Amino acid sequence: MKSKVFVKFPRTGLGNMMLIWARGIVLSKKYKIPLVCSLWYGLRLGPLLRNEPKKRFYWGYFKETPFFTLLKINLISWLVRKEYNLQDYKNKLEPDKNVGLYIYNKVIIDNDLFGMIRDHQSLIKEEIDNLLLPNLKDKLRLYRKPVISVHIRRGDFNYGPSITPIVYFIKAINLIRENVGELWPVTVFTDARMNEIEEILKMPEVYMSEDKADILDILLMSQSKVIIMSKSSTFSYWGAFLSDAIVIRSSTDWQNKIRSTNQNEKYLEVEWDEDNPVSDLTLIKALKKNHTTFFEKS
Repeated sequence: MKSKVFVKFPRTGLGNMMLIWARGIVLSKKYKIPLVCSLWYGLRLGPLLRNEPKKRFYWGYFKETPFFTLLKINLISWLVRKEYNLQDYKNKLEPDKNVGLYIYNKVIIDNDLFGMIRDHQSLIKEEIDNLLLPNLKDKLRLYRKPVISVHIRRGDFNYGPSITPIVYFIKAINLIRENVGELWPVTVFTDARMNEIEEILKMPEVYMSEDKADILDILLMSQSKVIIMSKSSTFSYWGAFLSDAIVIRSSTDWQNKIRSTNQNEKYLEVEWDEDNPVSDLTLIKALKKNHTTFFEKS
């Protein structure tokens, strides 16, 4: 049989699933190998047991692979030579014709999650648009583009060390507004309960994003002028990666860089330490360099 790329999702969240899929889609398009993708939707017990506001079913987001196609590819996988989670396809001249399936099925945990796909932002945005169901595309067009997007990750992060404190977001919002001389509106995207974020919601011109499909939150965030991220959140990372926004992320975040490493874009992705005045100056420089241009594009 001809080679195929098979994206076989482990049980994980949407941001991690998109990272796995993106690696598969870039390999598929680069070498013109057909791609088969397992189902995006499914039952995740963790959010249900913890009674999180977001249940992460992902039902009705994307065009899904037909059941019999998935059955066939799983049967074939027992019979053909496989290569798993191929990493360095940038320098690979052509796929090995003896490999029947290139399988991507592993959550990526290194400190350069977007390294293999960083230079393929346009392709990935196009493929997400192709994959998104038409009714969601229609809904996305109805929402007003945010100016400042804040993504506050809570949920299972409440049980680990990666939580980004509310004060981080408040200080960032205040610093931005002070230095652009305008009360830029803020849209909050979150899986937190309201009592966890009430301090930020008391600020002027701060609004909760309407309840909608998680993928629409990511895509709407990506249309912002400024994104303030939660550290260690692949959900935040995807909003940033798909955007042309000024991205503010914690200096303690474990990722090297989300988007292009082009030096001309260094003021579009700011690693910010809210307790360091020198870090403040870097963020202020980014705002003054870019915000007028952003609003001229609107």
